[in-house]
Amino acid sequence: MTDPFFDPFSILFAAGRSEAMKRFLVEDGAGRDPRFWRLAQALSALYPSHTEEKRWVDGVLARKKGLGF
Repeated sequence: MTDPFFDPFSILFAAGRSEAMKRFLVEDGAGRDPRFWRLAQALSALYPSHTEEKRWVDGVLARKKGLGF
């Protein structure tokens, strides 16, 4: 099984599609899975500072509470 979180996570946020990311997390239910947030935390810790990838991941983590998680 392919990882259902990483590809949409990186692709949607990188493309500036915040509404699509919100749909993925809220409506599609990915945000209710604690594995998604563990993955986001792990990626945030692994990405070097000042990279776009870290900024994307940290942006999603910053929106976690506002999305109701």
